[in-house]
Amino acid sequence: MLSVPVQDVLGEVVLPGDVLLLPAQAADAPLSLSVASSVTKRMRVVCGPGLTRQGEDLQVTKCGLLRHREPAVYWVDSHQKRYVPVKGDHVIGIVTMKSGDIFKLDVAGSDQASLSFLAFEGATKKNRPNVKVGDLVYGQFIVANKDMEPELACIDGSGKANGMGVIGQDGFMFKVSLGLVRK
Repeated sequence: MLSVPVQDVLGEVVLPGDVLLLPAQAADAPLSLSVASSVTKRMRVVCGPGLTRQGEDLQVTKCGLLRHREPAVYWVDSHQKRYVPVKGDHVIGIVTMKSGDIFKLDVAGSDQASLSFLAFEGATKKNRPNVKVGDLVYGQFIVANKDMEPELACIDGSGKANGMGVIGQDGFMFKVSLGLVRK
């Protein structure tokens, strides 16, 4: 496997198994790894769909075009039909089932997402949100990985809704391709 600096392949086709060097590593400094990590400022890199972190490198897991957004967000843009939930993504889901304290939502992924009734602004055990089967809910993924069921919340870290929650009765919902959503 050949390691390539990430700036050299931005906008080009990458294949699964490719290893990409981040900008701090691409500068060939003669320092040892322990000294280099203390001298250079570490930047936070966010790996989107198609990439995984492997130590100090990025490894490609899907084929497609490598994309970048400032400050340091990288992902592989490829054609896919099914949505793969990613932690932090904002989505609209359709409530399909209500069981006890949990709502099940269809978010067009492989699994249905769960939403607790306490994950709404101002919700308590006595003050439950009015959510029915068939309602549209706008929320954010707080748990999304391959080993666990995706989980949504309709509040941010400070407990505020910020526009998330049950969407009103007026309006339309259109299904569009993932490519259009990402544009």
